[in-house]
Amino acid sequence: TGRLIAFGDWLLDTAARHLLDDSGAIVALSGAEYRLLRVFLDHPQRVLTRDQLLNLTQGRDAELFERSIDLLVSRVRQRLNEDARTPAYIKTVRSEGYVFTMPVIIKEVNE
Repeated sequence: TGRLIAFGDWLLDTAARHLLDDSGAIVALSGAEYRLLRVFLDHPQRVLTRDQLLNLTQGRDAELFERSIDLLVSRVRQRLNEDARTPAYIKTVRSEGYVFTMPVIIKEVNE
């Protein structure tokens, strides 16, 4: 079983781990990009600090630097075709972290 998570013009199929654009084309995501996007989709409209994002994407033993989250956010924004100056999905909250601002619709899929 999986979920289809809709946001904006996008659809994330959690069973297949595919990100689909509005034409149904698959946009490739790395494992790290998928995990970060899932964290944002699981916590929409909530400001998440870099530490929270590290813990939620990598687990407690993460030896990553906070800046690696910035790079990962940048890569996910590119996958979503976001303009970094005026992002529609992932907004930077100065001195706090990031917030996923788009409404999220989750549909359970039973296979």
